[in-house]
Amino acid sequence: MTGLWIGVTAWMACATVVATVFGRVARRGDSEELGSTQDWDIASLDHEVHHEN
Repeated sequence: MTGLWIGVTAWMACATVVATVFGRVARRGDSEELGSTQDWDIASLDHEVHHEN
């Protein structure tokens, strides 16, 4: 049973690393494609849009 937990833990660690790398690659690709390095605060944008009308 200990081997199973070690395997699950190792799998989750690898999955976390891969997800982090994919996220950074996607973010970099978006910023390069859009030509913008500006960070967008989605919460403030939603607040502004809902209060426009």
